[in-house]
Amino acid sequence: MEQRDARSMTPEHRHRIGMRIIKTVVAVFLCGLLAFLRDKSALYSMFAALFCIQKSTGKTIESSINRVLGTLVGGVVGVLTVYAMDTLNILHIDLLRYLLLSLLLIPIIEFALFIKKPDIAGMACMVVMCLVVDPGDKPAVYSIERLFETSVGVVLACGIDVLLPHQPVPQPAEESAPQESGEAKEEKR
Repeated sequence: MEQRDARSMTPEHRHRIGMRIIKTVVAVFLCGLLAFLRDKSALYSMFAALFCIQKSTGKTIESSINRVLGTLVGGVVGVLTVYAMDTLNILHIDLLRYLLLSLLLIPIIEFALFIKKPDIAGMACMVVMCLVVDPGDKPAVYSIERLFETSVGVVLACGIDVLLPHQPVPQPAEESAPQESGEAKEEKR
């Protein structure tokens, strides 16, 4: 497929804000509004909305599913890891915790590949790192809240992407083609 860049677009297409940007801005704002009304932090739902909006509704839904699955896998693994480290009294030995966390990324990535969902690996690893690097007092509660907030952003992103219209991809400006004679135009009709 041919790549389109700003140089190949007409001047009116180069400086126009596209629907993907508009959808992203609306979804992120709605995440903030909802968090404001609930008196919660909007950060994770905003991240989800920001990264889920893609160039097509199908890609947005696929990205959203991957984000929720990655958050779920990472949350489960992270909570189990924190509780295991706490039980073994190694949770607060920073260097050992970081080493084990780093090694734990291998089976997480391998699991994502095994279930043929490589796109969840990054999110799952990030959630595990958030839980293990700074476990806080209640990692299970944090994990559930994180999953909920991510789901809010995903649902809003998908809803906005479906509800707002899609905009066709701008076509590149035509090269200055030689003018056809009137007879050539008539033959094409």
